[in-house]
Amino acid sequence: MYVSPEARRRLEDIREAHEALLGHIAAGDAHRHAFRAVYEALESAIADVEDAELDASAADGGWSPMRVLMHLAEHDRQIEEARERGIEHMIEHGLEHARDLWVARAARTGATSGSA
Repeated sequence: MYVSPEARRRLEDIREAHEALLGHIAAGDAHRHAFRAVYEALESAIADVEDAELDASAADGGWSPMRVLMHLAEHDRQIEEARERGIEHMIEHGLEHARDLWVARAARTGATSGSA
């Protein structure tokens, strides 16, 4: 699976943010697995996507995939927010963005969500 060098750097920023969160917040194995799932969902959502598409804003004016990755790396460094809202909030937030990237990917490729 190909991931552009810039996207790989952004994913690494997210991984580092997750590791920092896990180091500051009481987290169990389920949380670690959840963060890994978020990372893998993000990685697969941007795999084999051309750099121009990664930097292009969404058709609805939303963020580009690269901007989403940058946002997650910034957001997931917010230790105080994780303490206040819970680590589950951070996981849910990442999953929501991963889902958005998958929806955008499907829209670009013309895939339908009804196929199994």
